[in-house]
Amino acid sequence: MITPIQQRLLQRLSDGARHSGTMLGEHLGISRAAVWKQVQTLQESGIKIHSEQRQGYRLSSPVTLLDRVEVQSLLQQEIRARLPQIETIWSCDSTNSELMRRLREQEAATGSVLLTEYQSGGRGRRGKQWISPFGGSLYLSLLWRFSGGLMALSGLGIVVGIAMAQAVEQLGLNGAMLKWPNDLHYDDKKLGGVLIELEGESDGPTDVVIGVGLNVSLSDQSKQIDQPWTALEQHLKAPPTRNQLTAALLNRLLPLLDLFEKEGLAALMPEWEALDRVCDQPVVIHQEGKQIHGVARGIDPMGALKVESNGEIQRHYSGDVSLRLSTNRAA
Repeated sequence: MITPIQQRLLQRLSDGARHSGTMLGEHLGISRAAVWKQVQTLQESGIKIHSEQRQGYRLSSPVTLLDRVEVQSLLQQEIRARLPQIETIWSCDSTNSELMRRLREQEAATGSVLLTEYQSGGRGRRGKQWISPFGGSLYLSLLWRFSGGLMALSGLGIVVGIAMAQAVEQLGLNGAMLKWPNDLHYDDKKLGGVLIELEGESDGPTDVVIGVGLNVSLSDQSKQIDQPWTALEQHLKAPPTRNQLTAALLNRLLPLLDLFEKEGLAALMPEWEALDRVCDQPVVIHQEGKQIHGVARGIDPMGALKVESNGEIQRHYSGDVSLRLSTNRAA
């Protein structure tokens, strides 16, 4: 966890400028040596602070810190009324894990939103690590209750992916696409992803933690990512702040969740089809150690990917399936 004194240190460094150890010590009320120890602790936790001998300390670029009040001010009135708790925290293992703990301890209600500056154990689909540098991206989780059972939520990740694509388009990034089941891509590089976790009965009300990761800036830790990636700052002259991005996403997401609960994924098929990056493209499905080659043919109303292979249409559900575009795919 980031301590109060470390929070004050990061607030001062968030402008991206160089700050001497002496000046930081005066600001924090500690010695220059103590400043160095705090910096070391933050560095060891994974936060990239540049230490320059006799020059001071700096982050690689300025960071606009998360601000709950600003997020609320940017929400549409009817959306703001449905989100009783929007909380920003400095750090956690992952926003999904933290919100799931609060749900199980009855400390969070539907409509709770959790955002963090830094994740020490960010998670993606299939147990993969989600690289989560300090202030570099949007790490958001929303707790939402659905009245139907678990089966009625098949395809929910696709709905969230549509909301992500609509949000970044609203903020100026045209041409983002979705790779089944719920990865946001731009220029065939990953821009964002979704992690859905469920808690409920098969035929009763279900609580869902919807986790979203969207890359805003990842320059310091790009080498740790095992697939082509991109970030908003690489494509927009004036990329949105994470506060603006949060509000745009929530303004888009909640109406889509309502429509999905009332009418199912079928009501959103035109939106998906307009964003589907792999439709009619050669693909490879990786499942339980096997590879299945075929051509993607869209999805069905349950969110399953349809793949034409050997003259037959097979359906694949997200689960432990991994999808890749074939290297000999069409242009």
